[in-house]
Amino acid sequence: MPKNIKISLLLIILFMTSVLSLFVNKLTTPRYLSAPELLVNGLYVFPEPKLFSEFTLLTSENRSITQDDLMGRWTLVYFGFTRCPNECPVAMSLIKNLYSTLENKNFNLSDKQTLLITIDPENDSPKMVDDYAKAFNTGFIGARGERPMLLSLATQLNVMVVEPPKNDSHHSIDHLENHSNNILLIDPQGKYFGFFRAPFDEEKFLLTYQSVVTPR
Repeated sequence: MPKNIKISLLLIILFMTSVLSLFVNKLTTPRYLSAPELLVNGLYVFPEPKLFSEFTLLTSENRSITQDDLMGRWTLVYFGFTRCPNECPVAMSLIKNLYSTLENKNFNLSDKQTLLITIDPENDSPKMVDDYAKAFNTGFIGARGERPMLLSLATQLNVMVVEPPKNDSHHSIDHLENHSNNILLIDPQGKYFGFFRAPFDEEKFLLTYQSVVTPR
């Protein structure tokens, strides 16, 4: 084969390889969405991330969870409870599947975390809620706060939390079943960045989450 033909073939192969590489990169690189696009796909982002006051929660072995534990990480926060029959398992499974999908794509999760905060501190111990969270993913954290702390934090994060009725000897969950079902997003500066609105769509959840947390 003449030398000039070999060179031409080599150049064609290099060109096709470059085009294929760019195509694959476009498919695997998360698309950055605008605020209106994020909203249409289920994620409301505040014009400016919101500060909220210091808090202290307890997880397994009475280890404290404070605002310092949010710094330097993107944190998904969900308010639920271990006896929740429907909404909580659905939301936690959604986050579990998100992590599984991202791990399969070799997406960096080292600076990502998920925190489940119980809205039923009268019945959920720190260990109970932490075990519940870890049943979905061993890296998830479950935590409990005293009722006044819980109400203060929930109010600042626009989460509806209903107090139990007085003399609730039967430990009813009726007052808990209408709790807010949004998944909150806290940015690496420890500020309230936005929230994913229920009802959830798994593909849209993945799309919007990647768009926001992927370094630009």
